[in-house]
Amino acid sequence: MARTRLGFDIGGSSLKAAVVRDRGIQVHELRLPENLVDENGIAMPHVFIQFLKNARRELRLPRAAASLTLPPSQCICRMVTMPKMTTSQLMMNLPYEFSDFIQGAADQYFCDYAVCEPAEGEDPEQDGVPMMAAVASKQWLAEYARIFSKAGIRLKTILPQEMTLINLTRARKDGPEETFFIDLGHQHTSITAVWRDRIQATRQIPLGGRNLDLAMADELGVDAFLAGTYKLSNHQNIHSAPVVTELCDRIAVEILKVINFYQFTYRSSSLEGVYLVGGGASLLPLRKAIESAVGLPLLDIEDLMPGTGPEAAAGAFAAGAAMGGKL
Repeated sequence: MARTRLGFDIGGSSLKAAVVRDRGIQVHELRLPENLVDENGIAMPHVFIQFLKNARRELRLPRAAASLTLPPSQCICRMVTMPKMTTSQLMMNLPYEFSDFIQGAADQYFCDYAVCEPAEGEDPEQDGVPMMAAVASKQWLAEYARIFSKAGIRLKTILPQEMTLINLTRARKDGPEETFFIDLGHQHTSITAVWRDRIQATRQIPLGGRNLDLAMADELGVDAFLAGTYKLSNHQNIHSAPVVTELCDRIAVEILKVINFYQFTYRSSSLEGVYLVGGGASLLPLRKAIESAVGLPLLDIEDLMPGTGPEAAAGAFAAGAAMGGKL
């Protein structure tokens, strides 16, 4: 029997759900009600539970073990190198790697890790063991498990966004060791470089879909939430408005600056293109502005998510969550 897995990503403006089966991937995106989610997470848990129940019925999601990805605001994931030690010793020492994130007692947080394959020239015996490590509040993890359980969904895994991108690259049969992702999110734009099974670099730009919503709202004389709907349908050809073109160009230029700095830092980099993911990945004027500015092709998300199309890029984190195990 084919194994079915579910993955969820709670974005700033929409919920993404992915159904991963042996025969392919299905991605769904549902617009979230206004003010249901903010930068700190779910603002109204009881309302979100009902929304999730309705989404499960509407999408006819199968009953299967589910995974949820956490945004960087609620989970820190980074590359660390630790001396060789036992698992119990490692779990005791990992919290100290996140002293800049942990507030209060360390036992209020959960740490986990995934060991990376040594790169050329790395000797774990002498240099230490490279690993992707993560930390998150136990309170947040328990709250997400409670919310999904109330909605009839069993959360088996909760993992950082960074690990979902690594899961996507692992699922690709052939391809370069280096993969570049541009997440066009609601609150901001995030750039992540994955090298093999580790995150090589990350950067965040404080511009995203919310800025486009506000610009379109001023242009159309409506509120930002309604403008977000008009953005998706290109209402009154709003995509061609000068204010939208200017903002897309600004985002594209900031992305170019990050790529230039990355290639200067990693001289051996040989980017063949970039993957656009997140809710803004299907916005045509933004795609065109990025492709024109960075001078690199926009790669087909189907390379990483077989059987899908360009519209599935919004659910990349959800699909990556369903593909992988725990961190």
